[in-house]
Amino acid sequence: MSPKPSVSLQAAFGLFDDDSSDNEASTSFVTPHESGPLVVGPIALITSFNGIGGSRGYVAVKDLKPGTKVLVEHVYVPWPRHVDTSDISEFFLATMESILSRPDYAHIMEHLGHLYPEKISDLPEELLATGRQKYGPQVNELCEIFSELALSHDQLLQNVLAMQCNAFESGVFLYNAMFNHDCNPNCVKFTPEDAGPESGVSEVRVARFIAKGEQLTISYLYPREQSRENRLKNLWEQFGFVCKCQLCKRGDSVMPLPPNAAENNDGTKPSMQDLEKRLVGAEETIKTHTKTAAAALSVALKTLSDALEIAAHDHLVFMRIHKLVADSCDLLLRAKTERVCECSILFLRSSYELLELQRMYLNPDHIDLARTLNDVSQGIQLLLSYDPKVLLTEFPEWKDFRQASVVESQYCQEYRRLKRLYA
Repeated sequence: MSPKPSVSLQAAFGLFDDDSSDNEASTSFVTPHESGPLVVGPIALITSFNGIGGSRGYVAVKDLKPGTKVLVEHVYVPWPRHVDTSDISEFFLATMESILSRPDYAHIMEHLGHLYPEKISDLPEELLATGRQKYGPQVNELCEIFSELALSHDQLLQNVLAMQCNAFESGVFLYNAMFNHDCNPNCVKFTPEDAGPESGVSEVRVARFIAKGEQLTISYLYPREQSRENRLKNLWEQFGFVCKCQLCKRGDSVMPLPPNAAENNDGTKPSMQDLEKRLVGAEETIKTHTKTAAAALSVALKTLSDALEIAAHDHLVFMRIHKLVADSCDLLLRAKTERVCECSILFLRSSYELLELQRMYLNPDHIDLARTLNDVSQGIQLLLSYDPKVLLTEFPEWKDFRQASVVESQYCQEYRRLKRLYA
């Protein structure tokens, strides 16, 4: 028996309009209101998924092509900007305090009450116990500060846990929260280019062909390119589930380990988790302090060297390392570094290696390939204009100037195709 859409949740959220026609090629537009989506595509909310996402999730109501827009939504509860994000418990509690200070607090709490966990008892016992320990004392304080609201401890705790279990980078999105997770999802969530990073607008597009009736998934993790150990740990600690997706079942690589990788029993070599911690610092630093690009590049190259000693060359985290190398070199080149030749070579090599890995993990229509294709194309152009001999010496993949130019043109055309697909 096929699963049926949830009438109760649709009624509670006002999720979809009455037009569910399968013959509509474009997305359906819903009249925007303070808690409603801006755009809803040909998807349906299902409430009979066993054992995942509070039994809820989206499925396609028709075959969906890559690039199809399925949801556009404005953030419902944005994170407060004045709070230090290093202490995640304080972060969620500060958000809860800001909600309770609003005259429409009850309305907001009602909407958050529809998110997982709808009842705190829905959480695994271990996660609930951790939540009570982490948030309990401060929730009691909020009950006292806002005693005139006559809210129970568990009411506030449910809202705090709902924020924890449905948190995205810019805040809580009521409708994005209904997507279930996959470590290699069939949809991508991002901020539209024309909206800008401060807009609070999120867009979800199809990343590969999705058949009618198939579940739509996004990744709850940022960045996606984390080791299986880190993914499982982070998903359990924040969202309370053990991921059983195909990527987690398969593992982070299929190629053999380096010859001496298994000999690190004495702990002298860093683990992949150690390397990921190293990456986090450099990634965060260059986001806000572009002048640290040279230091970030040094970290990225050291991490790459260490990773090559302990992991197979197709390990998922290499994508993240190559991204950091390319991003650091890009910033240095834009800053008119004196290391033009070195940075140009590293930029192109890392972009090219990243593209090869992305093609292993992602389908040819995935939006992530667009930027990398453009980076490789730009890198080839840069070295061809700087010194063609350097290009052909450093990249024996291309035997002559003509072949490099053909590859550059092909990648440029493929980049434009993907940009049109997601326009």
